[in-house]
Amino acid sequence: MQILDPFRASGFFASILISGILFVSRPAYAQNKYDVLARTLQPYGSLFYSKAMTKAMQVDLIVREAPQIVAEILDKPLRVTLQMPNKLRIETLDSDHHLVLCRNGQRVWAYPRDFAATIAIAGVPQVKGARIPDFRLPLKDQQIAWLPVLFEILRFEPSLDAEGQPAWDIDFRFSPAISQAMKCSSWVASAVVDQHNFQMRRLRVESAAWKGTIDILGSRFEPAFPIETWEVGPDLANDATAIPAERFASALERFSNAPSLR
Repeated sequence: MQILDPFRASGFFASILISGILFVSRPAYAQNKYDVLARTLQPYGSLFYSKAMTKAMQVDLIVREAPQIVAEILDKPLRVTLQMPNKLRIETLDSDHHLVLCRNGQRVWAYPRDFAATIAIAGVPQVKGARIPDFRLPLKDQQIAWLPVLFEILRFEPSLDAEGQPAWDIDFRFSPAISQAMKCSSWVASAVVDQHNFQMRRLRVESAAWKGTIDILGSRFEPAFPIETWEVGPDLANDATAIPAERFASALERFSNAPSLR
């Protein structure tokens, strides 16, 4: 899925999310720029922390910019539901063009049938019997303590969000030394953060090869979602199609740039 490429390719997004965990006890009035960044990322990061109670999130968002994005997705609301360690559901919220791609462990399905056929085309190379890896980071919990020092905040200033509410504008990236050590491409993330509740309202990521922008309409974090979240409901059953597990990665990448979603 193109809108996730830089996160999956470099691993930076998951890392910066975890960096906020150690700051969860800081007072809400703290306005040190690194405290603000840590508090903003904390609920996302806790998903990857083994001792955290929260293991699932649901985010409604709008993709404003991404390479090769198609009209059915661009500027339309999407819902991304994730539950650790192996459940993911991405769907459009447009009733006229309802698309779903869902992973439930090693089971994958998509709706409708022609959309499933488009994103899981037979010509994509596959390894028979390949298993989909769990969502995880190659880090131990105790290593998380060092993550906050990895980042460099380039800009931090008060602003207003799209609704005219007080916000912070934060530009950040890996420090140059860390980028070099990790051999990852250079990138800069720009976030608009609500001053009242530290919720991220907009995120833009840009590198030499990729750039994308999303608006975050709302988010919720839970210990888990009902099992029905990951199953084909009766309203979709007639036109949902199973996708082989070994095609999940290619289907995810093709979600946003399929030649036809109608």
